[in-house]
Amino acid sequence: MNREVRWPRSWRASEARAIRLGPWLIAVAVVGMLLVEVWQCSRVAQLSLALDQTRKLAQQAQARLQFVQAQVDRQTTRTELAPLASRLELVPVDAQQVVQLPSEFLADAQDVRTAEEPRSALAWAERASRVLVPEATARSRAIRD
Repeated sequence: MNREVRWPRSWRASEARAIRLGPWLIAVAVVGMLLVEVWQCSRVAQLSLALDQTRKLAQQAQARLQFVQAQVDRQTTRTELAPLASRLELVPVDAQQVVQLPSEFLADAQDVRTAEEPRSALAWAERASRVLVPEATARSRAIRD
């Protein structure tokens, strides 16, 4: 008499379906990465909005500064500036100090080129370097009268 022990069906069903931990860990990792990506995108958007607001405030402040400077320039006259200039020991330009040269003293562009006709290899190298690497030039500001 062989008697088989039969287990209840609920126990046998759980043995057949073993929980696989690997796919669950992969799914949790993927969801975590997606949440981090969404967080980073929202942070970048937040920083971009803050930068835009700061840039707009800076532009408004710059416009206000230019307006106030123009207003001050319109309101100040030479009579108001004369005492200030004397306190700072600034003197107007004396007519005797201005020197005007006759045109004969100025070099013509054609004369300079004829004098430079025999060019050395060093001159050619300098010219090529200026073409390849342009020199920085300062921007000139308009002189206010």
